[in-house]
Amino acid sequence: MTTDEQIISYAVKVNTGSGVLISALSQDFSYVLTAHHVAGERAEISRNGRVINVIGSPYHHPEVDCSIIKVEFQADIKQRTLMEALPAGSAISYVGYPRSNHGTDRPFKIYTGSSNDVAHQVIVCNLTGNPGQESIEGMSGGAIYHIGGDVAHLWGVEARMDDEDPEARYGRIRCFPISRFQEIIEAHNLVQIAPFYMACFSNFKDDIFCFNAANPANVLNLRQKLNEQAEWLIEKGMPAPHDLMVRYRRELLIGDDEPSDTVLSREMWVAYFEFVIVCSILDDVDVVDDVYLELLDRKRRFMYSSSSENWIRKLSDIFKAARGMLETNGAMLINSPEENAVDVPDPDDLKEVIDDIASSPKFRELARIDNARGEIWGTYSVAHLKGLRNKHVLAKHREYGSVNIGGQLTKFKGYYGSFIKDGS
Repeated sequence: MTTDEQIISYAVKVNTGSGVLISALSQDFSYVLTAHHVAGERAEISRNGRVINVIGSPYHHPEVDCSIIKVEFQADIKQRTLMEALPAGSAISYVGYPRSNHGTDRPFKIYTGSSNDVAHQVIVCNLTGNPGQESIEGMSGGAIYHIGGDVAHLWGVEARMDDEDPEARYGRIRCFPISRFQEIIEAHNLVQIAPFYMACFSNFKDDIFCFNAANPANVLNLRQKLNEQAEWLIEKGMPAPHDLMVRYRRELLIGDDEPSDTVLSREMWVAYFEFVIVCSILDDVDVVDDVYLELLDRKRRFMYSSSSENWIRKLSDIFKAARGMLETNGAMLINSPEENAVDVPDPDDLKEVIDDIASSPKFRELARIDNARGEIWGTYSVAHLKGLRNKHVLAKHREYGSVNIGGQLTKFKGYYGSFIKDGS
């Protein structure tokens, strides 16, 4: 599916205007974002020509032209949102259902353009070709996306053309950022905007510990035991992914270049779930709650990158994060899409990175003030979780196959604990 096909698939008709679908933390309903003047007090909504059921009356912002409408659950929504401001001139796409296209084989329309300014919580964009008001009538409430590479991020919702003089309404539109819709959520105590799977770790239990061993039967019982631990932690009230996202936010991400919306990535939360399960086994913990997480935060941390490049390249960012998060002898556990990742860095890589960090004037001064803290760099342990899996499960699958089910978990705990628990 192309980027344009994707954003068209999330566009809906709302009464005589437009709207955009977005996920909520629920499998009972989804949301439509639109303009207040489009939604009115009763909304009729269709998607790709099919009517979708509306649940209750629209929820309106008390001050600006924004509304949220609950609709029947739409399982295929994979919106990425953008909450921060963009520099002027950033590429945007604007999608909706203009009246001029009604009854045609292409009832939707996409305008491209660029951001002009973001001031006082209003986004102003310039549309290519300077279309007049007649050309975009019916597109009110339509979605504004920032297009970066092959990824579309929902940035806002259009409410009107920018010019006050009707005779001058060409090519400039006013939009409201997603943050204004968050205000509706807060005002009406609604379920948060986020992918439904962020509501509970049970949504990931079929995706964890998928060991691609040469002989899968050798590690089948090990996966069963790990899944039992996962189910137990969920049953005992492990915090939801959304709660943990609010707790950690960018602390889960490696480097400033990692997109903020990675914290909503399904792949990241599958990896985080595996991290917590492993830690709970090593620590003989049966309940993951705030008390345990506070202890865990000081001795082990999880960080993620959506990049498939060699994770060793990110060691500098990882060590700088470690110093701000971990106590002496703490461990950083990394995950990323790199399937053939090495488990731990080469000693020469570690020395090179630590020496480079220590050469900074900021850290030289730190070492002079507190030499003990300055030497902590060398106490941190760093490993890639897929690398540990490759080395201590996949490469040793015959060892696991030669012992009983309880022995498999003991062997797993021993191998992982030799690095993660002891920091060796």
